[in-house]
Amino acid sequence: MNRLPETVNQQFNQLFAVIGQAGDDLKLTIAEASMAGNFSLVTANIENCQRLQALEMEIKTCLGNFVNKSQAQPMEKAFHKRNKHRTRQPRGSMRVTLAGRVIEKPTIAETFFEALKGFGLDKVAALNKVVTSIPLVSRRQATGYQTQKTCNGWYITTHVNAYTAPTVLKEIAGELKMPIQIEFIER
Repeated sequence: MNRLPETVNQQFNQLFAVIGQAGDDLKLTIAEASMAGNFSLVTANIENCQRLQALEMEIKTCLGNFVNKSQAQPMEKAFHKRNKHRTRQPRGSMRVTLAGRVIEKPTIAETFFEALKGFGLDKVAALNKVVTSIPLVSRRQATGYQTQKTCNGWYITTHVNAYTAPTVLKEIAGELKMPIQIEFIER
């Protein structure tokens, strides 16, 4: 990508126009305050005007860096160091024994969801747990986030994997003082 998409360009142009208008408004306010003899207001507005100009320059510098970097570096495939213990293959399923009740569903996310229901969603919500910066259990849906399931008016974040699911479930079980056992069933 050698340049910004047209819609992004339009948004930046609008931003620069608004910054320019705000700068003009500040300059008029400075002139009026100067004529009225209110030099403390003049000083404050000059500082605001300078900060606004600095913001505009920083944005333009960032845009310039974006364009220069994208033109200087041809697009290559990024190769990430792979953790030899982590694969992108389905892990299998997870079995959770929660207070004597066995929960096992076809996927880790489904088992995780059912285990949370087993704890009691209101109790889990009171713990204020967060997964991938989204509340684990909430009454409001996270905007733009698709990996949430609903149950009785609760939105449950199910964006978990074989590493995070057991950790979160063990933390919750510890805080709620409920016995839990987690095991993975390989396919």
